[in-house]
Amino acid sequence: MKAGDEVLQGRAGTTACLLGNLAIVRGALEAGVQFVSGYPGTPASEIGDTFARIASEADVLFEYSVNEKIAVEIAFAASQAGARSLCSMKHVGLSYAGDPISTIPYVGVGGGMVIVSAGDPSAITSPNEQDQRHYSSFLFYPVFDPATPEDAKNMTRYAFDFSERTRLPVLLRPTTRVCHTSGMVRLGQLPQAKNALGFEKDPNAYVPIPANVQRMRRELSARWDLAEQLLGESDFFSHTGDGKHGIVAGGVPYAYLDQVIRELGLESDVSVLKVGAYPIPESVLSEFLASVESVLVVEELTPFIEDTVTLSAYRNRVQIPILGKRTGHFPEAFEYSPELVEDAVRNYLQLGARAKRTLDVPELPPRPPVLCAGCSHRTSFYLTRKVFGKKTVYCNDIGCYTLGYGEVLDSCDTVLCMGSSITQASGIARMTGERAVAYIGDSTFFHSGLPALVNAVQADDAVTVVILNNYVTGMTGFQPSPTTTPHFNIEDAVKGLGVHTVLSANPFEEDLALDVLKQARGGTGVNVVVFNAPCVVNETKLGTRMDRPAYEVDQVLCNECSLCVRLIGCPAIFIEDGRYVIDQELCDGCDLCASVCNRGAIHALAPVSPVK
Repeated sequence: MKAGDEVLQGRAGTTACLLGNLAIVRGALEAGVQFVSGYPGTPASEIGDTFARIASEADVLFEYSVNEKIAVEIAFAASQAGARSLCSMKHVGLSYAGDPISTIPYVGVGGGMVIVSAGDPSAITSPNEQDQRHYSSFLFYPVFDPATPEDAKNMTRYAFDFSERTRLPVLLRPTTRVCHTSGMVRLGQLPQAKNALGFEKDPNAYVPIPANVQRMRRELSARWDLAEQLLGESDFFSHTGDGKHGIVAGGVPYAYLDQVIRELGLESDVSVLKVGAYPIPESVLSEFLASVESVLVVEELTPFIEDTVTLSAYRNRVQIPILGKRTGHFPEAFEYSPELVEDAVRNYLQLGARAKRTLDVPELPPRPPVLCAGCSHRTSFYLTRKVFGKKTVYCNDIGCYTLGYGEVLDSCDTVLCMGSSITQASGIARMTGERAVAYIGDSTFFHSGLPALVNAVQADDAVTVVILNNYVTGMTGFQPSPTTTPHFNIEDAVKGLGVHTVLSANPFEEDLALDVLKQARGGTGVNVVVFNAPCVVNETKLGTRMDRPAYEVDQVLCNECSLCVRLIGCPAIFIEDGRYVIDQELCDGCDLCASVCNRGAIHALAPVSPVK
């Protein structure tokens, strides 16, 4: 059985140890999901990857959409046709889908619709933090906030029926520590039947022109009230303990709090309210506030629960201390840890400081992320800088190639969001009068680079767009890109957008690659260079990697000038006992190190057998 296929196994009532993302998949399967879409993004990627693998066996239609906006729109259309639908993405993807998600609650869903948007406190794999809980009050989205993988499974299963009853789309917000933590999950029954499919024409219900929207808005308030009522009857607001000291917690911090309470033996002495969804029913809060003399609120990111509790206390004329982020008891930025939560609880209950650990752990050397050995992006960066020089502004984008940032490649002066390399290069070139370079990958180009390139062509900006096509969505786990399909050609798409100078090369063919870069540098207006070379790691994974011999350093010829290290930063090259050495198991034989060596000290070994 392949990893992840356990979501299709197991009898109802048994337990399984599931990754949080796989628990979400299982919950959707138990709810009878029929259509799944998404765009890969850590920490949510395993959701789409798993559905991609099991879709046929699970009788689910699945697609990796070109971007999150399209993923939401097609999942909503499936819902309008009666299907239970789910789409997955990370938190920044939900922002990209902001246009459709703003209107869907007004129109209302048919089959249950769940949007999984994984949050990333501390920005572990993201350019920012976001707190999607605000979508509940901002856009009328019920939001489920799991603390554990089992929560994630149960909430996902519940969300589909809840969505159909309220006709509201539901936002499931697992954060990194839920997505990538494994836990015991009690399995439910997989359904024997699914929703009947069919689209019933009703333009008044589906077309949000102003006259219809005003009616929809009035109906939306009633559906939102129903959502709060149903949540008040759900199991997602457990209340334990009976003390006068109250603690309210939601999401992963609740899991930490639960651990701390048990370790300190405070189960009966502290009154704990778990918040698992939003809106928090007023009946739940008023009852809890009436039973305690003070409240500590434990939550990551913004003081969303804290403000809701404070407002409820004001409405109910409950005058008790409410402590949290706004009172300095917790930091607002970044994710929490069990130790941080324990310290706050001890301070709140005046239990004294916890014993500090005395174990000394040596400080490890920093290990910054680097491009893989043999990665074509490294060669593309090196050759582009060789032609365009150090003074050119290099605008980078979201993907593996963001690792062009910093020494030694120095190929990333700006990064903002998906597709922004082209627009930033346009703005900088237009203001400075100097040609700028925009780097963008194949998946990101089709995600959001197309309109940016059209805009640059329209303005005739002095921009060279370097599209790094490695035929796969590499950084998030080798999901398909449009160019994964053999008949899909980037060059044709670019020409169709009005770009007259479209050049392409394999970056490992150095003479040709340098020639096209020189043509681009000497050109006018917008031009595009497409570097086509498959991802070496994905080739190894698929068993199609080229049979190229590894390289070695001739210690007699090497004068230790360090050019091979200082110019390309390949992880296969290292210094051992003062000598420059190539790890021949890591080396992909790409030839770049030999190209930069001015002593001829780096050369290929004899041919090796194909990588299996």
